[in-house]
Amino acid sequence: MLKKSGKTWYVRLQMDGKERWISTHRTSEREARKAAAVILTAVKRERAEKTITSALLDVVKQMARQELSETETKTRLADVERLAQLEALQIVDALLPAPPLLASDLWDKYMSAGPKLKASTLKTKRQRFHVFAKWAGDSDMKNLKETDCRKFLESLNTEKSQTVNNYISELSSVWKQSPQLNNPWGEHLRRKSNVVHKLPLLRDEIRKILDYCTVRDLQFWHFAVILDYYTGLRLKDVVYFSTFNIKDGYISLVPQKTVRTVRKVSIPVPDVLQTEIDKVKPADGSPVFFPDMVRRYEKDRALVSGEFQDILKKTGVYRPGIGFHSIRHTFVTLAMDADIDIKNIQAAVGHTSIALTEGTYYHGIRKADLSGYPAL
Repeated sequence: MLKKSGKTWYVRLQMDGKERWISTHRTSEREARKAAAVILTAVKRERAEKTITSALLDVVKQMARQELSETETKTRLADVERLAQLEALQIVDALLPAPPLLASDLWDKYMSAGPKLKASTLKTKRQRFHVFAKWAGDSDMKNLKETDCRKFLESLNTEKSQTVNNYISELSSVWKQSPQLNNPWGEHLRRKSNVVHKLPLLRDEIRKILDYCTVRDLQFWHFAVILDYYTGLRLKDVVYFSTFNIKDGYISLVPQKTVRTVRKVSIPVPDVLQTEIDKVKPADGSPVFFPDMVRRYEKDRALVSGEFQDILKKTGVYRPGIGFHSIRHTFVTLAMDADIDIKNIQAAVGHTSIALTEGTYYHGIRKADLSGYPAL
């Protein structure tokens, strides 16, 4: 056990029934630990020598007294040899410890297992693991404790429970590919949800945002808000919106979020939206309406989302629970208030269940007297 006396660190041991303090001649705890490892190895070597010598002397004494047959002598000497080999291996392990298992090694093993993930999901997982690996440095992952996990999660410096819990899930999944390791990313590390659920934007607030974008010539965001208002599309689908998505008066596409299910949505295009689409022409013959935004989104989607948050703040409509996804909530709420059949709304937004459409996305009271979805 390492103990400090004055400025110097000592190794405290029990030897021959007595407590002994051996100086490491170090004042730094980190350096003292290295010196202590050498001292402990030397002590183990000395104890091993005594154990083997004692065992060998016992055999010699019994041979001298002719207490052992030739067969028994060979057996006893073989036991001493095995003991010597075992002690030698323990000393070698102490002198030449196994190399540390780095975070990068764990990631390589995880990737070698060929995880079946969407490219975007894998990219997010890689980014989060890189944050952890940078924090962990040269630490040995075999020795990672729950206290270390808590320190890392605190280093994220975020109050968002969802962010913390996402990191726990991502890191735990990597550890599971190395079952010989203790997985320290337990469920008890998770934080109670403090997520602020998305709220719908009011129509007057959407008009205010559109006016702001018009004055400042923010063409993409002007188009994105209108497109989302009439379709309820997610931001990624709006960013990647192209001429291929428009056919025979319908917007038809497989949402990026559910691309693995190949579940297509088909949304009728009202005249007012078609007018807005006709105003936007894809550049350089590209089918995508805003290729520059696609490149920016692929580079840093958080930066793109942050742009819209900045617009919300500058127009004075921002509040907790408000973001671009709020317009999707607006679409569902207004459609239901207009007494549009719930199954049609579900089909438009691509929800797998009516309960999700009606329970999570609806924020109003149905008004059967409205005849159709309201235009801006």
